[in-house]
Amino acid sequence: MDITKYELMLVSKISGSEGLLSRVEKVLKDAKAENLKVDKLGKKQLAYPIKKQTEADYCVLNFEVLGSEVKTLSDMLRLEQEDLLRHLLLTQKTRKPSKRKVSAKIVEEKIEENKPKVTVVTKKVEVTAAPKVKEVKSPKATKEKKPAKKVAKGKK
Repeated sequence: MDITKYELMLVSKISGSEGLLSRVEKVLKDAKAENLKVDKLGKKQLAYPIKKQTEADYCVLNFEVLGSEVKTLSDMLRLEQEDLLRHLLLTQKTRKPSKRKVSAKIVEEKIEENKPKVTVVTKKVEVTAAPKVKEVKSPKATKEKKPAKKVAKGKK
């Protein structure tokens, strides 16, 4: 079997996160996991309460292990109910760059090397103030409108 890269995210109660993390690391060491990297994201507010908890401690573990050894880890996480609120185990796919993309990058690098360096010179231009223009009011704007008379409606 091949060694596969995995990513495990743990959402745990704040009170028991350190103990849970040490138990998970122990299971991974027993499974002969390689390149174990632990990234503690810290305490965060939950979007909704989980097991009456509104805040949780987040942690991400990256590691490489045989596929057959993952079952022991997933079984342990499934049985871990006191401190663990949620978990997610993902496989990380390694992608090889395509030949087109690699050749395109090489061509771009060659083009950038051949470009001449250009210097730009800026000149300061003085701006003079524009003459002030007087406002001219139209004759319609000067006439005052008389208010319309209100006609009282009588009772029938």
